[in-house]
Amino acid sequence: MFFTKTLGVFILSLLSFSSIAQTPEIDSLFEHNKFETLEDLLFQSEALDSTNFKLAKTRYHNTFKQLEESFKVLYSIDTTLLDPKQKAYYFYNLAESFDMNSNFDLAALNYTKAQIYFKEIGDLVRYNRINLDLFYTVANEDIYQKPVDYLDDFQQMAIELNDPMQMVDLEIELAYMSLESQDSTTGFLDHIYKAYRYLEKDPNIYKLGNVHTYHAMYYTDVVIQKDSAEFYYNKGIDIYQQLGLPHKAALGYFSMGDLNSFTGDYEEAVYWTKKANNLRNFNYDFELTAYINQKLAKDYKALNQLDSAYKYLNETLLYRDSIDITQQNITLTRFEAEKKERQNLVLEKKNERSESIIYGSIGAFALLIFLSIATYQNAKKKQLLIQKNKALEISKIEEELKEQEIKAIDALVVGQEKERARLASDLHDNIGSNFTAIKSYFDHLYRELKAKDSKPLGFDRAYDLLEQTYQDIRSLAHLKHSGLMAENELIPALSTLSKNISSFSKIEVDFFHFIPTGDRLDDKLELNVFRIIQETMANVVKHSQATTASISLTKSDDLLNIIIEDNGVGFNKNKIEEKESFGLQSIKQRVTYLKGEFTIDSAEGNGTTLIIDIPL
Repeated sequence: MFFTKTLGVFILSLLSFSSIAQTPEIDSLFEHNKFETLEDLLFQSEALDSTNFKLAKTRYHNTFKQLEESFKVLYSIDTTLLDPKQKAYYFYNLAESFDMNSNFDLAALNYTKAQIYFKEIGDLVRYNRINLDLFYTVANEDIYQKPVDYLDDFQQMAIELNDPMQMVDLEIELAYMSLESQDSTTGFLDHIYKAYRYLEKDPNIYKLGNVHTYHAMYYTDVVIQKDSAEFYYNKGIDIYQQLGLPHKAALGYFSMGDLNSFTGDYEEAVYWTKKANNLRNFNYDFELTAYINQKLAKDYKALNQLDSAYKYLNETLLYRDSIDITQQNITLTRFEAEKKERQNLVLEKKNERSESIIYGSIGAFALLIFLSIATYQNAKKKQLLIQKNKALEISKIEEELKEQEIKAIDALVVGQEKERARLASDLHDNIGSNFTAIKSYFDHLYRELKAKDSKPLGFDRAYDLLEQTYQDIRSLAHLKHSGLMAENELIPALSTLSKNISSFSKIEVDFFHFIPTGDRLDDKLELNVFRIIQETMANVVKHSQATTASISLTKSDDLLNIIIEDNGVGFNKNKIEEKESFGLQSIKQRVTYLKGEFTIDSAEGNGTTLIIDIPL
């Protein structure tokens, strides 16, 4: 099984809509999920100030997890004026708000109050529905302890009432319980098929979508069968989209993405999870949006697409922050709602209770203030912890990206070395040998024509160009072939490079170094320093028209200094564009990789000085 318990409970809570409302007409709209009609009725009409419509609004807000709005409406209701039926709905909606806000003890308390009033007005169907709600709420014994088997109570009364919809809910719960009570998993499917049969007796398309979704969960939580899981998720998704419930369809897409992540198909996982993300209401559904972005970050990391992973990790942290802000706002609004409820209780008991009871209520109210302050302080601590975790996550991603960048640059350096060797070999073995042969033929032709005194016009110029090209290719081949020596040390290699340039060009090169004998640098650093100097000297040979040049290398405790000078024609560095000078660009790239500094001092007619400082 690969769903986490927290995420599983979260998805199941979103799937578990009940149909408690306040009037037969509104109740019917909730029952058939006519949310667009409900929205027009509850928020567009002007005659909606009655208590029943306020209670219906809280139910609507709870349906879409708009908890702050729900608590505000509940706060505006004077419970001293409610009749028993309205109190039943009031305490049920209040309990549901607490439940979705993870205040399970307060949720259980208000569910119990609502159950008393539903029993008083004779509404046993809703009374029994609360047994299932209490089963969900108090299933964690660490949160709430009471010696009541609510699922057993729900089962007995659902059978007595013979209500098909409650039997569907019962079979779904029995399906999951079957996984804990027997070795075989066939019991799970038996209960799912029974749920389908109850829906044949009393068709409810919304319930059918739920059953399809739970059926799909069997092929993700119990046995891993992607095709079967996707088949039933898609059936549920089609129903939710038909009903105009995109946020419900998103859960199906998210589950398919989670399944593909579990089976290692991360590209497919990203596809389904992004479809889920497109159906979220980003104005209020921060929790699932945070889950979605967290999952996308993990999937992209598995695909080694770290830029995308970093992006969605940031999105996750942003929505986690939004959850905390919303949670704090809900806490403050809830405090006002509870304050109002306490005041109402005081009014109700004013003429019936003694003065000591009133003082007790005030004491309870003071305790509530203390608990609210404690809750707020706890939220602040949680916020600081989230910020700290956020910084750690971002730092971790940045380290991974830096590691990836270093590996890419190392690979580039290795590739450049191989390409240099190949070019040098081609210049020397192929093009160089061909030019040697061509020059030999021209020498022979030159002597014959000179003897006959019949050289064509331009022949001398062509001969000179051939000679110059031959020397350039020969020089370039020798320069590129001047790699590190067999002993792989920088100083001997630079000494050899200087001598080679002096021998095959018209430039006399002096090499000075101030590095203690036997003092070696890191192998990669030595290679990069050599290539920087080699590339610079190639530019000197090709462009400077210099007669002398010098290379100076100095090592201090924490710095390597390189100075390369020539007495050539120089250049106006302000007119040189990097994109037009591949040599300079290559040198700067290597210096930047080594976290060094690069300075050029040159002017037309005054030679050029290149200064490089590299930290050790």
